[in-house]
Amino acid sequence: MLTDARFPRLRRYSDLVAVLFLMLASLPAAILSSRSLVVVSSPNLLDDSWLLDTSFKASRGVWLGRDVGFTYGPLFQWLSRAPSRWMGLSMGSVYATWNMWPLWGTFLCGWLTLRLLLPEQPAWKRFLLLLLLSVFWLPADLRISFAVLLFALFLRGWSAIQQQRLRPGLLGCSAALLCAVAFLYSADSGIYAMAALLISLLGVAWEGRRELGSFGRYGVALLSSAAASIALVLVINAIMTRPLDFGFWRNSLTIVSAYRWMEPSMMTRTGKIQLLATLLAGGVIFLLRRIIRSKGDVSIAASSGFLLSAFLFAIVTMQSGLVRSDAGHIAIASFAMIVFSGVILFSLQSRAASVVGISAAILCSILCAHPASMFYPSSIRHRYAQVRHPLTECPNDFKEFNRVCFPEELPGLLSAGSDYLQQYSGAADSIVVFPYQTMFGIASSRNVAGGLMQSYLASGPYLSRLDIAGLERAAAPAGLYFPDIDPAHDTNWVASLAIDGVPNFTRSPEVWFWIFRHYRSGEPVAPGIVGLLRDDARAARISMQSRPLAIAAQTFPIRKRSSTLDLGAPAWPSGDADFLRLRLTVRYSFWWKLRKPERLQLEITRADGSRDLRSFIVEPNTESEVWFFPWSESDLACYFDADETHWRAGPRPAITNLRLWTTPLDWVSVQPDAVIVQAVDAVKFSLP
Repeated sequence: MLTDARFPRLRRYSDLVAVLFLMLASLPAAILSSRSLVVVSSPNLLDDSWLLDTSFKASRGVWLGRDVGFTYGPLFQWLSRAPSRWMGLSMGSVYATWNMWPLWGTFLCGWLTLRLLLPEQPAWKRFLLLLLLSVFWLPADLRISFAVLLFALFLRGWSAIQQQRLRPGLLGCSAALLCAVAFLYSADSGIYAMAALLISLLGVAWEGRRELGSFGRYGVALLSSAAASIALVLVINAIMTRPLDFGFWRNSLTIVSAYRWMEPSMMTRTGKIQLLATLLAGGVIFLLRRIIRSKGDVSIAASSGFLLSAFLFAIVTMQSGLVRSDAGHIAIASFAMIVFSGVILFSLQSRAASVVGISAAILCSILCAHPASMFYPSSIRHRYAQVRHPLTECPNDFKEFNRVCFPEELPGLLSAGSDYLQQYSGAADSIVVFPYQTMFGIASSRNVAGGLMQSYLASGPYLSRLDIAGLERAAAPAGLYFPDIDPAHDTNWVASLAIDGVPNFTRSPEVWFWIFRHYRSGEPVAPGIVGLLRDDARAARISMQSRPLAIAAQTFPIRKRSSTLDLGAPAWPSGDADFLRLRLTVRYSFWWKLRKPERLQLEITRADGSRDLRSFIVEPNTESEVWFFPWSESDLACYFDADETHWRAGPRPAITNLRLWTTPLDWVSVQPDAVIVQAVDAVKFSLP
């Protein structure tokens, strides 16, 4: 009797086998073989740096949100750090395992989401759908998977309140706790969680709009959620710093709000097709499900509350793909629509409709998506072969550094930078790194100073002050500076590249100037690496002189999506000016907040006939200062020399003309209404 009673329960949860299979298929070999080296054939020093530095900071007791501002929070830091802590922290263990727990979390979130939205369907359907979503469509990002799960939870919660099966206060307090957890993982997860709570309420309230008595219970739940949220915010503040210190929330929300103008990127034709095709296909599937609903169909996916709110929530999450429009971000943006469309196709009840829906989902996955490389049979076999025969020597053209096999040039550069930092700083000291190569922190066993995880986030006055405050607290005795290079004419594994075409100096000038005033160059480190030593006396000695360039303040109305604004011929000083400073305001309509700004560029023409286009970013509708180094960005390294006569290397022909360009990044970009130029100055620095 016990066995007969147990088997049906096991069958109902047999879809959990899919989660276990996915976990085993994606298990890193390094977890089972600590002797194994990790091969990184194409290191990306921008993203790899913050990933490595995240785990290293945790080992030093430096936590995201409390000590350093970033888009991710302490929960992400703990999850990504945990496996490497057990294995022994090294660059190799972080590379191998940082995404293991977040990835497994996406599998678990997917399973729970399908349990909530397809409870009436047999387990084999959920099993198959979870495999399709995870193998073909999953962007391996827990932020969006957790947000989709919260939407499903909140939808079921509001429905239970409507049917008086759940106390409103319990849902309100639970929702507040889950939203707080989402914020602790990442700022955008928290925003998605709040959107999921309100949008799911909208759908359920619309479906039960004739039951007026339910609205009072909805109000009680929202008030309970608000009260619990205030209490949780104070508790989180107290754990991090002090109950009334709201720095974590202020920093997180500032980074999220600046994201749309600080990091927009161009959408390719392929990305446009993918995003619009996902929206169109999802809209058709939602509409058909509404039309073909039978009278006896009580499935959640057939309810008008789900169809309305799920479609709206999917559109909200697609916003991130409009701003950051590379393939990875479009995959993340499309995921909610794909999950909900899959739920609808697998929710059909009649046998014929079910066969059609499942077949359509399988064919679409095979024809329109590609399996994740980790799930290729050859990849799985290779990982488990490494358990039996771990890689203990690097392949040809690779060299080992800290349990990682890098292309052979990079380990030498990492060693040179690490040796310099260890020579001029103590084990407990922090170091300075500009602009983003913070992987030298874990390489040298030194914490990277700064109020932000990466200085490219220091755009705008608030975030710049936050980053500089962290630099001032640390008082790092040494650091490394990596000047920008032109990849068309130079190659270097560690040198900086302009992010989205914007030079790192122009993106974060306040941080650069702070380092310039407090550090001088030390002994040569390696090509593309400038060693820095603390020299606070420079701050008192360095002086700045600015000179207006006789360009009249004026307002330029923008009448076309692509416009060229002639600022005129500047009265460039006959002496050696160092920088060009532009004060301006770019006026946009409200729609930039739902789309993204245009690309802004300054065309610089010189007396020798040379011409450059320098991209820059400004916050819309805000008066801003934009700084340019109007010659080779690599020459900025000379300004850290203790001798001013070495600052101005090479010829500097006078600037003869300036023009502003406003051009759309893609079809999503919003045309500005006007560009208001307040002043244009030449600026010179001196070191008596």
